Amino acid sequence: MQKKHIIFLIALNICLVFFGGIIVWSMTKSRLENLGISMESRIGNQVSDIKKSNFLALQSSLIDVIATAKKSVVSVTISKDVKFYVEDPSQVNGPGSVQQQTAKVGGWSGIIVSKKWYILTNKHVVQDTTAKYSVVLSDGKSYNVDKVWFDDNLDLAVLKIIDTAWKSVTDLDVASLLPMDAQVEVGQFALAIGNALSKYPNTVTMGIIWGKNKQFTINKNNLYIWLYQTDAQIKPGNSGGPLLDIEGNVLGITTAIAEWEGTAFALPITKEFIESTIKSIEDFGKIARPIIGIQYVDITPTIKKENNITLDNGIYIKDVITDLPGWQAGIKMGDVIMSINDKEITNQLPFLYQLYTYVPGQTISLNILREGKQLVLPVLLGWNTQ
Repeated sequence: MQKKHIIFLIALNICLVFFGGIIVWSMTKSRLENLGISMESRIGNQVSDIKKSNFLALQSSLIDVIATAKKSVVSVTISKDVKFYVEDPSQVNGPGSVQQQTAKVGGWSGIIVSKKWYILTNKHVVQDTTAKYSVVLSDGKSYNVDKVWFDDNLDLAVLKIIDTAWKSVTDLDVASLLPMDAQVEVGQFALAIGNALSKYPNTVTMGIIWGKNKQFTINKNNLYIWLYQTDAQIKPGNSGGPLLDIEGNVLGITTAIAEWEGTAFALPITKEFIESTIKSIEDFGKIARPIIGIQYVDITPTIKKENNITLDNGIYIKDVITDLPGWQAGIKMGDVIMSINDKEITNQLPFLYQLYTYVPGQTISLNILREGKQLVLPVLLGWNTQ
């Protein structure tokens, strides 16, 4: 009997709490409605305030990021000696003279990648050997280009600027570079900064990354591979400038504009890639990319099926060129190279993309699958003599 009495009291308390809550809710709601405010509108206002706060925070962050990133972006000015005809006012209908002066004929973009005065840009920006080049920093200071190094394989060039008035190279603001294995995802925000239309330096546009590992052919002298595809608005003059993530890190260097509106491409740039490029210049006096001496294809579902390969990633060796580093190291036709120095070859980290973070003369380790067995082969990287 006592047990039933306790259960009854518990049930009564639950009912009182439930109905009491309803009464309090009704009174509160009624009072707010009398004040012209509904609970729904209060909640809606709170959500709206949160959204507004988030957008303002994003905007403030972008302003700071862009202000910092701009400091490492430069304009590359192109000047040439041009001839023009001048009439002689002292002679009526008399002959004039042909005179010559240096005039600005174009402008592109570039990125400061080292405090040693190195500027990265596109090869097609500085390929006119009859032109003179100068670099204008974000603060408006202009410096002559002392040397230019061209990449034989990629649409890239490195410039070195000079100014004897500078006592310290630490004045340069170097771009923030990501490591090779940093994740770049389709859909993430992207910022482009450059000398748009060759007359609007430090122009900023924003979009997203909407494609990766794109490739196409413009000419036989350059490999246009691994490219990021973006809808950030890119104009002539932007070439050589950076494509950045929302934190101001360089994702790539804007390289090409598609024939259709609203699409541009950027060549991925990483910390390791820049380090190997500068090391090559300082060690060999040129940009030297290494070779192994193999012909290969990426592993795709078709290649996997045709050759009974169990792996989803890597490259399949179709041929090994005699007397080159791969042949000397013992690589064979039918091998599958899985990784370089334990970094797996994937769509995110393609084979050649990884290989170009090294220089000739360095030794790398290749993890190989051969007839179901794994082995590791050291390879001394060679020179591309073409």
